[in-house]
Amino acid sequence: MNSRIKKLGTILHFSDLGNAIVKNPIKLPKIGANVVDEKMIHIGNVNDIFGPVENPYVSIRIKKEHKENITSETQLYVIEKRKKVRSKRYKNKRTYSPKD
Repeated sequence: MNSRIKKLGTILHFSDLGNAIVKNPIKLPKIGANVVDEKMIHIGNVNDIFGPVENPYVSIRIKKEHKENITSETQLYVIEKRKKVRSKRYKNKRTYSPKD
């Protein structure tokens, strides 16, 4: 599997637009990262990161079918995709031939 699961935190409250707000996550996720609940069900994506640098807030756009099941006690996790690391063997090597 090419992904890592990181704890995001619990939901602080819901915004007027219906987004879940998490305060001061352990590690900041990337915008667009997939968010799952404790049952590993994909419930939405990271929509925005805002607030002060010391105590940021993360906004999560919840899918419509999961809005009724999510409460403020729900523990959320982020699935981070790992970067593909290419070995040296497969790097593009340009060969230059001396011109005569």
